[in-house]
Amino acid sequence: MAVLTLQSLRQAIAANLGKVLTPEVAAAIEMGAYDSEDRSHSPEKFGTKKYKNVVFLVERISDILPELHELHELHFLETEKHRHGIGLNGNYDYLMEMERKGLGIQFTARDAGSWELVGNIRMYMGESIHTQTLYAYEDTLFLREEYRKGLTAIRFMQYVEDCLKAIGVREVRTDSKTINKAHRLVEYLGYKHVANKYVKIFAE
Repeated sequence: MAVLTLQSLRQAIAANLGKVLTPEVAAAIEMGAYDSEDRSHSPEKFGTKKYKNVVFLVERISDILPELHELHELHFLETEKHRHGIGLNGNYDYLMEMERKGLGIQFTARDAGSWELVGNIRMYMGESIHTQTLYAYEDTLFLREEYRKGLTAIRFMQYVEDCLKAIGVREVRTDSKTINKAHRLVEYLGYKHVANKYVKIFAE
């Protein structure tokens, strides 16, 4: 899906400066203004890492959507109880567009034997308006319950961190729901408690 950005619009106008604004030129500007460049991170550049019976890797959302949706449903039921009155309705087109822009990376965990998708971590990237450095923020961190034993979650996050550092990320942001113990995982990895998050949902 092509995206209209201010930069692409400026470039399209600049390419047609001095021309009479005919319907054909207007159409050319419109077509040129839509940014269709694929800036997604190639999964191959990150490689894979194995821990016991689990393999960590990067995959494109479009390649694994049905499997990923199944995990989202499990994750939503377990950790998003405060939003069950709204219901899960994932905007996968948006997720894939963020990925295409190079602003989202889908990390996955698969059973080394069956190749079943058993976990996922999604990270979005942005540039801090305060420091102008690249940061990543976690949107989803989930492992099927039977794969949470031992250090699997820790090794998964360490793989993610290594990949993020490789593309220049300086800061990683994450949060922990009050109904689980995810804070223990990230605190073990050196994350600091810097804020509390509050949510209010209006009745329809």
